[in-house]
Amino acid sequence: MQIREDFKEIISEIQENNKEFKMSPRDFLAYFHCSKRTKGNTGRIDNFLESKRIETIPNYINVWIDGELTLKHKPKAKSKTEPDPIQRISILPSANRTPVTTTRDAKLTDAITKMMMHNYSQLPVLSNPKSIVGFITWESIGCAITNGVTTELVKDYLNFEYTILEYDTPLLKAIKTVIEKEYVIVQKKDKSFSGIITLADVSSQFLTLTEPFLLLEEIENLIRLLLDDKFLIQELIDFCKNENDDKSIETIDDLTFGQYIRLVEKPENWEKLKLKIERVTFIKQLNVVREIRNDIMHFDPEGITSEQKQALINMAKFLTDIRKFH
Repeated sequence: MQIREDFKEIISEIQENNKEFKMSPRDFLAYFHCSKRTKGNTGRIDNFLESKRIETIPNYINVWIDGELTLKHKPKAKSKTEPDPIQRISILPSANRTPVTTTRDAKLTDAITKMMMHNYSQLPVLSNPKSIVGFITWESIGCAITNGVTTELVKDYLNFEYTILEYDTPLLKAIKTVIEKEYVIVQKKDKSFSGIITLADVSSQFLTLTEPFLLLEEIENLIRLLLDDKFLIQELIDFCKNENDDKSIETIDDLTFGQYIRLVEKPENWEKLKLKIERVTFIKQLNVVREIRNDIMHFDPEGITSEQKQALINMAKFLTDIRKFH
C-alpha cells in the first residue's frame, strides 16, 4: 500500500524505539492518501498495520474524524524475569547481615565471648570498617594454643587465609567457593562488609529451595498411586484427546498434575478411586497445591511462604494416611 514518506519515519520510530504518536483519524488517513474510511480503504490500512504490528488506540474506524487516537506498537509479551537473570549472593540473608567483628588488638576473651554469644565459629578481624586483616576461628585458636601461644591478644590467633566475594557474585559460583573455603566474607562496591556466608548458610538455603520440590514429588507420587490400576490406557488417551492433547499415554505418569485434577473432577472417574473422602474438598485442596507448584517451578530464590509449605506438608501427610487404607 502506498504511504507518505513522512509516515515511514513514524513507523520506524514506533518499531525501533517503541514511540507513540498522537493524531486525528483525518491526519492518520492522509498518511495513506485516503480521506474516507470506506471498506476498501480500511481493509488495506488494517492489513498494513497488521504487517507492521502496529495499532491505533482507540480503533481509528470508531473515532470521530477530528478526534484523537494514539498510533503505537502492539503490546509485547513481557517476562517477569528481572533484567539480570542470574541469581546473586545478594539475595541471601546472611550476605545482608552486618558481621560481628573484632580488631587485632582486642583481647582474645572479647573475641571468644562474641563467638559464643552469637554461636559463630569465626569472626573477621578488621583494621578499619573497610579493611580486613584475617579471621579468628575456633580452629585458629586451638592451633595456636596447641603450638604454645599464651598471649591474650587476637592478633596472635589469626588465620590470614580468607576469601572476599563481591556482593553481586553469582550465587552458583559463591556456593562452590563456600563449599571449598567453608566461609567467605561479602563486600559491597563501597568496600563495606555486608555479611559472612558459611556452609551452614548454604545448607539452609539449599533446604529452603529443595524441600518444596521434594514435598511436591512425594505428593505427585502418592496421587499416582491412588490412580494406579484404576483406568484403562484407552480411557486416559481419550481423556487427553478431549483436552486437545495428543501426547502418547502409556502410564499414569504421562499425565500432568493439572490433568490428574481434571481427571478426578469427573464424578464417574472419582467413583473408580473408591475413596471415602469428600471429592469437592479434596479437589479444592489439590488446586491449592497446583498453584503452589506453579510458584515453585518458577524458581524463586526466596522460596515459598510458610503457609504454602505447610499446605504441602499437610497434603503429603493426608495422602500418606489415605494410602494406608486404600
